[in-house]
Amino acid sequence: MTNFLYNPDRKSKDSLIAEFVVRTKLLEDIMQDIESSDMDTPEQHYLLVGQRGTGKTTLLHRIRYAIEDNKELNKWLIPVIFSEEQYNISELANLWETVAHTLEDYHGFAGISAEMEMHITKDNFEEHCYDILEKHLQQNHKKLVLLIDNVGDILKKLEDKEVRRLREILQTKSYIRLIAGSPFYLDSILDYKQPFFEFFKVIRLEGLDKEETLELLKKLGEIYNEKEKIERIIKETPGRVETLRILTGGVPRTLALMFKIFTDHEHESSVKDLERILDLVTPLYKHRMDDLPKQQQKIVDAVAKKWEAISVKELKEKVRLESKVISAQLRQLEKNQIIEKRVTDTKNHNYLIKERFFNIWYLMRYGRKDTAESVKWLVSFMENWYDKSEMEKKVESYVEAIMENKLNSDSVEFYGNVYKAFNNLSDKAKSKLTFGLNSRENSSLVHEDMMVLKKLSEEGRNEDLLRHAVEMSFLTHPAKSIVVSAVYKILTSDDVKLKMSVVKLIEEKIEGADYEKRYGTVFIIIAMTFWGMINKLLLGKYQETNSDINVLSQIVGDIQDNFGYDFFNKYFLIEDEILQACLVALLSVNQINMVANLFESEKNIRLRDIYKPIYYATLALKNEQIGNTLGEEMKIPVQDVMNRIALIKTIVENLQKQNKNYVLQST
Repeated sequence: MTNFLYNPDRKSKDSLIAEFVVRTKLLEDIMQDIESSDMDTPEQHYLLVGQRGTGKTTLLHRIRYAIEDNKELNKWLIPVIFSEEQYNISELANLWETVAHTLEDYHGFAGISAEMEMHITKDNFEEHCYDILEKHLQQNHKKLVLLIDNVGDILKKLEDKEVRRLREILQTKSYIRLIAGSPFYLDSILDYKQPFFEFFKVIRLEGLDKEETLELLKKLGEIYNEKEKIERIIKETPGRVETLRILTGGVPRTLALMFKIFTDHEHESSVKDLERILDLVTPLYKHRMDDLPKQQQKIVDAVAKKWEAISVKELKEKVRLESKVISAQLRQLEKNQIIEKRVTDTKNHNYLIKERFFNIWYLMRYGRKDTAESVKWLVSFMENWYDKSEMEKKVESYVEAIMENKLNSDSVEFYGNVYKAFNNLSDKAKSKLTFGLNSRENSSLVHEDMMVLKKLSEEGRNEDLLRHAVEMSFLTHPAKSIVVSAVYKILTSDDVKLKMSVVKLIEEKIEGADYEKRYGTVFIIIAMTFWGMINKLLLGKYQETNSDINVLSQIVGDIQDNFGYDFFNKYFLIEDEILQACLVALLSVNQINMVANLFESEKNIRLRDIYKPIYYATLALKNEQIGNTLGEEMKIPVQDVMNRIALIKTIVENLQKQNKNYVLQST
């Protein structure tokens, strides 16, 4: 695979031609131009611009073979291809010497290098070299197409007068035509003061479109004996192909790298392949960063770490540069296909990394190393790569592996942090995950507690049930259902004394017990607060929205302040599916400002990160423009939330028409 990806110049001619299945239209256009001219006069020169991995080198080699195989062209036209790195070329004379060596070694020319060496001590050595080269071409009735990748590296080494001299030769002489490649737009063609300003016909190598991506995947399937599997994936899950294209930005080299993961659904093997691939792409992506000027590197760093689209105003705070400087650099980064602009209805547009896999690599290597950031790169990848059902299968596989002691403690912790960070797992999958993470130490205790809760529920002893639940450090999904039922029965009863007793219990526990045993308390707080509000809303008796939401917001903040973020993340946000269900339910009954206020509270800032789809859905319901701020990977989860809201609205409307009292069960 590595040879396929990084060294097209080492591939055999037959292999490269057989595997050249994309950029075919571009090849046809360039060859038609070459075939239509006999180069009696100086011709148009080309510059292929595309980030590393887009196929510039492969295309240059394919042009070479197309010329060599054309019976009319090869009579008089010789393609001379240069390696990507030309360390021997530091002055213009070296360019002509390199061409001379190629003609002598591969095309039957003789005596060019020796004749050049006779003038090596002269001040005008370069001029002699070119004149000698042109003379030999005349004598042999030949002309040249120079195929030079990374031409910017050569131009940087040349003195200004040499660059001007090269332009003069290419513009006035008819013996040489240049087709060059560069990973970025060259300063020498952007600055009107520079010699090559508006000199080349520039062709941007964009990411592959849908059809080209399919063609490449089919060819990779043939190469790696996965033809049937690829055809099945394309037929049964075409959305997966589009996800791959979005993740990779349609960059052929990255698409080829991702091929193994694309065809592999095993639990740990695909993750290990991802880690290996992230190592493999390091030279490619590191080159991409190293190619950038210092200011652009700083901007890319800030954009990549945000992951989602970011505004110039936000960038100004992060990189401490003037807005006009940032805007100018963003335009250059956009032109070089590093940054993608998301247009808004105002002048304040948003920007994100164009190739999402490059963003994932950057997070992996340079993201912060605390608990959340250390797995953010993998979470970002998996949220893009797998749909909800596939993720839930992976969770099941992970839990089974824990139960069967197939994972060491490091793997249990690492993958547990990854799966817990997902926003779109179902209640069932979350409960399985929680059970798995606690099963080794708590399996017998969990079973015993469940039996106690079940017995108390059957006996109708709801107060005792809650007193037992607040002491529990872990609640399974069935246990939560029993607790929620008890909470509802207490909330809807006429027994004021019972209600006050439970409130007093909560107050005591949140101030007293060992914090590792407060999860049951926290769960009941959420259940009481949210389910109380929702019940009032659905029964048309809602009067205390603001006070209730303020109480809840204060509780959330107190939990963070008193117990720390680790506890907050572990027990309150990540495990608790009822909070997500209630937020969606509140939005469904038009309590949009209430939910927005909860998200926007300074104390609850982390809610936005953990419930991003609901947060963005809330903004959308407030008629805020969010479409251009979202990466492609976030649009489907947000739409899922909107679909759930629409479904609940329909249910509520139907029940209200029937004039029935009801309680909305967990969504």
